[in-house]
Amino acid sequence: MDDKKISREAILCEALALLKEVGLDGLSLRALAARVGVRAPSLYWYFKDKNELLDGLMEEVFNQCLDMVPNHLKWRDWMRAFGEALLQAQAQVPDFGRLVTTTDISDDHFYRTIERLREKLERLDMPFDEAVKLQSSVQALTTGWSDFTHAPYANKLRTVFDPDAVALHSLDALIQGWTWDAGV
Repeated sequence: MDDKKISREAILCEALALLKEVGLDGLSLRALAARVGVRAPSLYWYFKDKNELLDGLMEEVFNQCLDMVPNHLKWRDWMRAFGEALLQAQAQVPDFGRLVTTTDISDDHFYRTIERLREKLERLDMPFDEAVKLQSSVQALTTGWSDFTHAPYANKLRTVFDPDAVALHSLDALIQGWTWDAGV
């Protein structure tokens, strides 16, 4: 890819592919630049530093998950589909949980995400302020399961139970047991 054809979206696409291949520790601006076919300083036109790149990766993966969820009116249906989309996406990116828990996001990213969530969640038969709490709980649960299924001992777990099935069971238990109280 030459400098004339490079774009932020193309860089994020290649960064995500690289993250899947080498993990968070192997993802560097230098390695990404080589993969994209430019010198590392060229990336600074698009990302001021590695944290901004990681911030962009988180937003890209999260938006892909949101885009995978069909429109639903019933909150339980939407939350289940959202959880499945997260589990599916995170299965492809072994270090995604670490990425989420160690990368700071920009204010702009945060507010864009809240607005995207508002677009999706205000359609549901649940108040937005409650829906965003449950959406965050679903995300925390699935990210935890994703980390668990990518742990070094994950294959040992698989001899005892199917972590993917238990993750879905846990997701269902969270959603089915959710109640809301104006005081929380």
